[in-house]
Amino acid sequence: MLALLAILKQYRNSIISFLLLLTALFLMLSVRTDAIGFRMVQEVMLDVLVPLQKLLAIPVRMGQTWERRLQEWRAIDEENQKLRKEMAKLRPQQVYIEELLQENRRLRALLRMNVGPLYREVAARVVGDSSSAFARVLAIDAGKRDGVHNHTPVVGFSGLVGRVVRVGERSALVLTLQDINSRIPVVTQRSRVRGIATGHNSSHLVLEFVPKDADITIDDLVVTSGTGGVFPKGLIVGRVTSISPQGDGLFQAIHVMPAVDFSRIEEVRLLLVSSEPAGAT
Repeated sequence: MLALLAILKQYRNSIISFLLLLTALFLMLSVRTDAIGFRMVQEVMLDVLVPLQKLLAIPVRMGQTWERRLQEWRAIDEENQKLRKEMAKLRPQQVYIEELLQENRRLRALLRMNVGPLYREVAARVVGDSSSAFARVLAIDAGKRDGVHNHTPVVGFSGLVGRVVRVGERSALVLTLQDINSRIPVVTQRSRVRGIATGHNSSHLVLEFVPKDADITIDDLVVTSGTGGVFPKGLIVGRVTSISPQGDGLFQAIHVMPAVDFSRIEEVRLLLVSSEPAGAT
């Protein structure tokens, strides 16, 4: 369109002269006369004028076509801008919906873990992570008003998280398996070898007091033994990842990877003895 306007501006004098000539020819053709010679001139002029009119109409039609396309492009651009604004408004809602879907999946998985009829369950959210090089502790939004008390077992959807060590009216602190103060009686599911799963403020647990001749292999599942009076029997703790003897000692060093991913945990269940009245401490 800009190129056409430049051409018209450059040759405007010639175009004006040509249009004046065409106007004169048109006036000549419009005059009515019976003179044979004049009619012949009119016929010749008509044969010349019609093709010229068609030729001159080409840039006009092109200009009209470009104008229509420009209007269409403007309409498309306006619609595109409108859709982008609508998408920008919907993006936070999409994020919120995805968060709800992820939470729903986690809660469904959490509810699938069966802990038996002796316990009632209280769901809680992880609202704080006090883990450091010296401790591995989580804060949750359930407390005395929900029936939580010290030593209440805490589980995630994939296994044991730890136990409650401090309780408020509406919140509590959970000592996780990874904490250096954590000691849990466990047993290997396959061979029933007993030991104590201890935390070392690291990603792995250490299975202590396992004799060198004990039947333990890599990937053995480790579960709570039920002894000690704190944790129910059969809660998943983790899997054996490495086995090595401890020099001339009687025991072997066994590392266990917890079943729970503590870097992603967001919801937990607290296991309360069903016969225990709510609010017990």
